[in-house]
Amino acid sequence: MMLKIGFDDQIYRLRAQGGICRYFNELSIGFSASSTSKILPVIAKQSLASSRLRCRSEADIIHATFYNKKPYRLRSDQRLVSTLHDMTPERYPEQFILGKWRSAHANKKGWLDASDLIISNSESSADDLSFFWPNIKTTLKVIPLATRIGSQVTQPIANLENTSFWIFVGKSHDYKNGKILLKALSTLKKSNVIDEMLMIFVGGKAWSRDEKTLIYQNDLEQHVLKIYPNDAQLAWLYRHCSAVLVPSLAEGFSLPLIEALSCNAPLGVSDLEIHREVGAGYVELLSPLNANIWAEFLTAAWDKKAKQPSQRLGQAQYENLCKFYGSERFIKDHEHAYLNCLAS
Repeated sequence: MMLKIGFDDQIYRLRAQGGICRYFNELSIGFSASSTSKILPVIAKQSLASSRLRCRSEADIIHATFYNKKPYRLRSDQRLVSTLHDMTPERYPEQFILGKWRSAHANKKGWLDASDLIISNSESSADDLSFFWPNIKTTLKVIPLATRIGSQVTQPIANLENTSFWIFVGKSHDYKNGKILLKALSTLKKSNVIDEMLMIFVGGKAWSRDEKTLIYQNDLEQHVLKIYPNDAQLAWLYRHCSAVLVPSLAEGFSLPLIEALSCNAPLGVSDLEIHREVGAGYVELLSPLNANIWAEFLTAAWDKKAKQPSQRLGQAQYENLCKFYGSERFIKDHEHAYLNCLAS
C-alpha cells in the first residue's frame, strides 16, 4: 500500500524559484522516480483550485510548503508535517520589516506547534528553534538537504566561455550580505589588483538601491553581471567559476554550499554555525563583515590558489560527502520520517 503525501502550493504561489522550491521539487522528483519507495507524492503545484483541494483531501500526510495563514487538515486522520527552513526572522527581526498581516513568517510558530512532525534542514536551525520557542513540543527530525546539480548535463554560456569569474547564487539583499562582495570588489579595483575581474550574481531580484549606489560610485558596472540561467547553465557556472561566494549573515542551510561541493568548486563562505555544520572541511571560512578579508580571498581564487573541495577533503572523503548530499539518502530519510509520523 502506497502512502500518499500531499505537497501544497503555498511556496509556489509566493515565488517560482529559490531554495525552498528546490527542496520540494527534489522531494517530488525523487519519490516519483524511485522504484522502491512506499511514498506516492500528490502534487498541488500549479493546479486548479479544485485539483488542489482534492489533492490535499486524498493525502494521508500534508507536507506544507510554507506558513501562510492557519494550519489545516482536511480529514481528522490526516497528519501535518512542516519544514523548519530557518530561524533567520527570529534572529534578525530587523531584516523582516513586513507587518504580521503580510508576512507568512509571523505564522510559523503556529504551524510548527500544530504539526505532527517538524523536519529541520539542519542541526543549527533545530538549536535555534529550541532557543527561541522552547515550548514547542512537536517531534523534530533533522534531514539535511540534497542536490542533483552535480549530475546535471551542463550548457555553456557563450559570452562567458574563456572568461574568469566568481559567482554568488541567489538573493543578494539584506542578510544575504551581497554588499560586502561589492565592497571587496571596490577595494580590488582601487588597488588595480585585477583589471578584468568579473563577479556574476546568479538569480535573485534586481539590484537594490544600496547595491546600485555601490556599483555606480565605485565604477563597477563592467565588473558585475546579473544573470538568470537555467539549471544546465547554473551547473556550467559552478564548474567553471574561480570560486563560489556565500557571505550571508544568517542561513538555515545554504544550498549553494552543497551545489558547489557537488561541482567541485572552491568556496568562500561566512563564518556561521550553519556553514561550519554543512561545509566542514571543504570551505574557506571568512568574516562576513570584513571586506578586506573577502578581497584577499577573491584575489587568491582569481589566481587559482583557492582549493577545490576534493583537494581539501581527499578524493575518497569528497566522494562520500557528495553521496551523502545526494538524492538517495534525502528521499530515504523523508520516507522514514513520513512512515514514523503516520505510525506514531
